[in-house]
Amino acid sequence: MLMEPVDLPIVDVDVPATWPRPLADLVDDLADDARRSGHAPEYYQDLDILAHEDTVLAHLEGHLVRARHHTRLLDHEKDAIRAQGLRLLNAQLVNDRLDQAHKLGYLTEAEHETLRTVNETVPEQRGWGKREDQVCLTLSAAPQTHDVGGIRRLLTYWGGEAIYWQHCEGSPALAAKLRSLGAPSVVTALLDLTTSIQEEHSVFKSVVHVFVGKALGHEPADADVFYRSPIPPQRIESIASPGDTAYDRFPELPRS
Repeated sequence: MLMEPVDLPIVDVDVPATWPRPLADLVDDLADDARRSGHAPEYYQDLDILAHEDTVLAHLEGHLVRARHHTRLLDHEKDAIRAQGLRLLNAQLVNDRLDQAHKLGYLTEAEHETLRTVNETVPEQRGWGKREDQVCLTLSAAPQTHDVGGIRRLLTYWGGEAIYWQHCEGSPALAAKLRSLGAPSVVTALLDLTTSIQEEHSVFKSVVHVFVGKALGHEPADADVFYRSPIPPQRIESIASPGDTAYDRFPELPRS
């Protein structure tokens, strides 16, 4: 289901026809250089092209870039995203989700208490890596076909890594419960990657690498986006789950 449209041109890394001409010309030149040097497309991330990142971002000024957030959602959570957009991950968001799921009867009192006290936003429970104060997305739809970056687990366990990470391996009963909640969902959002904020958005490996990887013909080329601003509802393009054409065209994704 499409949400409110936006009036800026949309760039999709999977669709070269959407690339602004100056960006396409630069990417084509970099891809040609890689071919002449005999660089294998599957090793696109090893290309020494990071110096062109700022130029690529400049070419994206005035455009929105399509990205995908992979998760499991209960029906009321889909409604919340449609109304409020995607919020930054923090303790308030995690506790709001757990409290609402408990209130609506999806979690027992004991499950609610365990998940509230043992999750990645509780200071003494944090594991490796930074998860808070960002929204995690992928620039390409490639993970939906190639499972690049392991999105299957994100679509299998409810709550996102912040909630399920410490329970999906060592707590069989709770892991089974988290697998039973909600529906696998791909939230497609439109990002302004050029917005200047106090802590810049992070893209790994880089925006230029994923564009050049695509230009080289490597279909799984992708980049992870750690977006450090909330994404407003008018920039939520769609939410797709099993039964929706946009989801079902990827048969490798979890069905339930």
